[in-house]
Amino acid sequence: MTLTSSRSPAAPPEDQLSLRTRIRMSALGAVRCPNLAGREGVVIGAGRYRSTLRVLFDGFRSATSLHNSYIEPVAGKEGSSGRCRR
Repeated sequence: MTLTSSRSPAAPPEDQLSLRTRIRMSALGAVRCPNLAGREGVVIGAGRYRSTLRVLFDGFRSATSLHNSYIEPVAGKEGSSGRCRR
């Protein structure tokens, strides 16, 4: 008897967000995490699990791990982090 996983294979690379991509909370993310609704930030890396990403929100000092369905790219602002650090 062979056991197979019921999980779907990993998402294709074009579906994943790359480093330094500007993101915002999706509608699902705003419902699940109302304290982060309306916030924007930058993807800084992968999370511990396949489906999570590390995000540094504007004005935050530390990163937050979020499920990839909770965030969406901001149109027209890919890779631009034009803010200066102090």
